[in-house]
Amino acid sequence: MSEEDELGNIVPFPGSANKLSKEGLEELKNGDKEKAVTLFSEALAHDADHEEASYGLLLAYAETGRLKQGSQWAEKMMEKAAGNYFEVLQVYVSLLAQLGEYEKVVLTLEAVQAEERFPAKMAEQLFELLELSRNMAQAEEDPPSEPGVREPRHDINWKKELKYGGSEHKLAILGEMRQQPPEHVLPIIEELLSDEECTPLMQTLLLLLLKDWNIDRNIWIEKINRKGEFSPASLSAIEESMTYIKVSQLLEDSLAHDDPVLLKNTLHLLKEILLFYYPFPPSVQLESLAAVLHAEASEQSGMEVDVLFFCSKYDILEKNFCETKDEYDKLKTKLSEM
Repeated sequence: MSEEDELGNIVPFPGSANKLSKEGLEELKNGDKEKAVTLFSEALAHDADHEEASYGLLLAYAETGRLKQGSQWAEKMMEKAAGNYFEVLQVYVSLLAQLGEYEKVVLTLEAVQAEERFPAKMAEQLFELLELSRNMAQAEEDPPSEPGVREPRHDINWKKELKYGGSEHKLAILGEMRQQPPEHVLPIIEELLSDEECTPLMQTLLLLLLKDWNIDRNIWIEKINRKGEFSPASLSAIEESMTYIKVSQLLEDSLAHDDPVLLKNTLHLLKEILLFYYPFPPSVQLESLAAVLHAEASEQSGMEVDVLFFCSKYDILEKNFCETKDEYDKLKTKLSEM
């Protein structure tokens, strides 16, 4: 008997969906994602319209790499208006992007944008994904060159193009640079990595490009009043850095059980600030950083922010919270600036 047949034979009992959904969230938090899929599915067999279980199953599909199932489930949720539409949309377009369905991402987000504004807390991420997907969709339409042949372009002033112009244009130039022979553009990238007029985020993207190319010699980097030599091939991914590991653990301990959606938004803010500083760690007390990012994500979600609550939750002084918050507020407008 298939899993669907077994679920179809479940006799609904009042309250069972709530219990199973809570257990599913607990398993998702503990890392047993397959069990979470089963528990959310069982919860929905008891109550097909259970919003928490529906969204939990969507997150579990995404976490287990079931991208196609997840995107199809998100479509059903949006058709039924199940759960928070924009939260479901955010996961949906992320799954489509991972599947390489960039044209569908563009069509979906442009259609939503035409009808209503993106919520403030999601607008930046959705606009970035829209721009990236437009570029990727365009790249797929462009006729490919002969296999194995990458002719260097000498008609582009790479440095000028990457320092000036809009974000969408810079992303397109980065995409084109990625297609060049590394030795053709490496000197320009090295110049930009030591040029503090180049934005920190652009420097990060260039450094990650060198990491993708497995450049294993030391490169000099100057950004945000920091200096140092790094071998791109040896750099850790953002999620493997000690700062990310420690701060994400603090956030998961505080939020994973009570509000997984807020946790996801807070972790997005954490990645955003670490991308800004990469490969340098931010000079800040980690507990204070966790508290400030938790507060920021809460405020973006429309919640009231009580400084003393966050100080108590992360066991920090109010003075430390305020200092970190001031620094974060100064940087906030620059974090996504390309």
